[in-house]
Amino acid sequence: MKDRSLKIAAAVSMACGFAMASLPAQSSTIKVSTCQVKTHDHVVVFLNEFLKPAQANKIGLELRYLGGPEVTPYNKQGAAMKRGVLDLIFCPTPYYGASLPEARLPGVHNKSLVEMRKNGAYDLLEEAWNKGLNSHILAWPAFNVSTFYVYTKFKPKLSKKTGIDLSGKKMRSTGLYKPMLAAMNATAITMSPSDVYTGLERGVVDGMAWPKGSITKQGWQKFLRYKITPNFYGATFMATINLDKWKSLTQAERDFLTELSKKYEQRSDEIVGKSLVIDEEKLKKAGVKNIDLKGEYAKAYLKTIYDAKWKGNDKYKYTVDYKKLKPLMYE
Repeated sequence: MKDRSLKIAAAVSMACGFAMASLPAQSSTIKVSTCQVKTHDHVVVFLNEFLKPAQANKIGLELRYLGGPEVTPYNKQGAAMKRGVLDLIFCPTPYYGASLPEARLPGVHNKSLVEMRKNGAYDLLEEAWNKGLNSHILAWPAFNVSTFYVYTKFKPKLSKKTGIDLSGKKMRSTGLYKPMLAAMNATAITMSPSDVYTGLERGVVDGMAWPKGSITKQGWQKFLRYKITPNFYGATFMATINLDKWKSLTQAERDFLTELSKKYEQRSDEIVGKSLVIDEEKLKKAGVKNIDLKGEYAKAYLKTIYDAKWKGNDKYKYTVDYKKLKPLMYE
């Protein structure tokens, strides 16, 4: 009787083994989200140059785009990735600065990506993302063309101390811009990009700091009258993936995404750059005029912008050695 039971068990086990062997291999599913809407210049390039080629892989990876801030609020996506609710996000890093202090640093750098990869800054950022956000940095795209301007509905007063004086003005802000706007005496109002149109229309805000591009796609040129130069800051968009998800992938899958990320970074400058030129031309046609600060005004303007932000950065408690990291990113 015992022998008969053992034979039956062995037969069942063998049958299950054959059944499992006949099933197709399960693919790794990666849930993807973007902090900006899919029509945003940078998001368009991310979807076309990273996500679509990634989805066309032949190694069993499945990348599922869930949507943008209309699905998960832009300032919640970093925390959602950390918990594994989202796997891969494409966001300006300051949007999740509340979850990771180091996320406040990209954009305020003045070293090139090549320099930061060579001098160890990139490795320290990767360490911070690993430890503090449970994530891995895949790509830092459009690095050489990304920059910022202040846009206003009014002609700002000049100031030898801060470049421009925004006293009495309400400016749309995020954590990236709040220190500089406060230093220029503006009232900084945190506002989702999706609310900016109504904010400008109703006078809730009188202008904003914003990365170059994607203004006319959102119709903001209807209310804006001036763009202040010189430009400031740099690339803040990063593609990052949950570290547990990353480690769960096969080596072939990780290698595939790593190589694709390199190609995406290389192509992004040219492609994003072209879209930025188109947006600039549309702004001019809409009547948005440049106010070009010169000499002592330009110097005071840039000094205020960078000093205010780094002074604020100095106050946080960081995941990695901030005193070592800062000079590797900013000189």
